[in-house]
Amino acid sequence: MKYVAFFLFSLIVVASFAPASVAQIRLNEILADPGTDWNSDGAIDTKLDEWVEIVNTGGSAVDLSKYRISDAAAATEFRFALSGMLGPGETKVYFGSDVVAWQAANGVSQLGLSLNNAGDTVFLYEVNGPDINTSDTYTYAAAEVLDDRSCGRMPHGSGGWVIFDGMNPYTGAQPPTPTGCAPSPGNQPNCPTPTHSSTWGSIKSLYRG
Repeated sequence: MKYVAFFLFSLIVVASFAPASVAQIRLNEILADPGTDWNSDGAIDTKLDEWVEIVNTGGSAVDLSKYRISDAAAATEFRFALSGMLGPGETKVYFGSDVVAWQAANGVSQLGLSLNNAGDTVFLYEVNGPDINTSDTYTYAAAEVLDDRSCGRMPHGSGGWVIFDGMNPYTGAQPPTPTGCAPSPGNQPNCPTPTHSSTWGSIKSLYRG
């Protein structure tokens, strides 16, 4: 019996130190200078068609009610309070129109996300009572968001920040890296199929006996 008791004790000890399934909410993609009807309301609007995408990179669902989105000007005054649940691996997009509706319902100035085209910082805050913690943040430059470019993570949800410039190619030399992928709110990045040039002679040589 002493061996059984030791085995059970060992299981309890291991379980107590095993890492829990942690849900982590992160910023995933940002579009600040819309030239397209991104929210599909039938009109192009520089305030209403801005958007920010978040992702849950953890292993369990998260209650979003304690999270806030803001920019550099508003900081901890916040632009928007999130709501609902976000499952593991899921993304959620907040358009400027969603933010304006929330602001109207809560009696605050209807400024939307107010993402600055000349560069800005986006904050994702986690609020626990009086404590305000920065869950994630990203500062972008003008070139990253100009005219239907977005900046986001690649690989989706976990990688470094890149430019999604499929709708407006970026030819500058400053980082982050342009990808040729189109902005993709709520979806995996829409990237072109890689190609390379070949001569007709080299293609024929592949089929010679």
